Amino acid sequence: MISLWIGQTQPTIAQVRTEQFCKRPSATAADGSIPECVLLAGRRSLTVIGQGQVTAPADTAMLEFAIGDRGSSGSEADSPGVSLQTTKRITENALSPTVNALIAAGVPASNITIQTSPLQNPKLLVQLDKPTQDKVQQVVLTVDQSLASNKQIFLQSISAGYAVNTCEPLQRSARRIALQDAQSQLTTLAQDLKIQPGELLSVTMMPFTASRTAISCGSKVAVPVSPLSLTSEESTPPYNPSDKPEVQVRSQVSVTHAIKAGDRSSPKK
Repeated sequence: MISLWIGQTQPTIAQVRTEQFCKRPSATAADGSIPECVLLAGRRSLTVIGQGQVTAPADTAMLEFAIGDRGSSGSEADSPGVSLQTTKRITENALSPTVNALIAAGVPASNITIQTSPLQNPKLLVQLDKPTQDKVQQVVLTVDQSLASNKQIFLQSISAGYAVNTCEPLQRSARRIALQDAQSQLTTLAQDLKIQPGELLSVTMMPFTASRTAISCGSKVAVPVSPLSLTSEESTPPYNPSDKPEVQVRSQVSVTHAIKAGDRSSPKK
């Protein structure tokens, strides 16, 4: 994205308001520094937006298996007034063959959790360290096969979330790439306009227009296996066997440079 304001073009309402605000005495900060709006008001400048993305193997994968109740009449879990502890016990009993199958497949018991809630169907959570595509698929296949003949519960949906232990190095790498992209755009834009970029006026980190899970330090992917499953921006998106267990981190920066005095060129039409 590129924005340009050159010469004596008529300012927009937003620009007029900015200049009026910046000219007020209160625009100077208490420490004597000059706000960015004062630095930019009335100056000819170039603004470009650079983007960067880095990808790294995930350190952990969290698989969420949403469990549905087949609704067998007369079951203890369907009785009125059943406590959450009782529901959890019933769910644990029903999932016992699945848990045993996962342990036999090499998943540590400490990495297996059964989550119950009065508002949602129970979930079987399985954490994998240093996941590979084959390991993830093996866990999914193990759970699916163990529930295939279960007359009480069934597999409703599968979700997968991937994460890294330390996010900051990836964030900084993505930001450096974004800054390099912005500098490249600035150079070519100045050449096309036959102007000389001057001093750096501002650098601003910009958010992506996307859901939280799409821009966080992690990659969460896939599609429901059942039409009964529900998804939201705050939930872990469904599992897709074709996706690699990796993390993508993106960065976006806005960079503004002054135009050196003496350049009066205008964009070619």
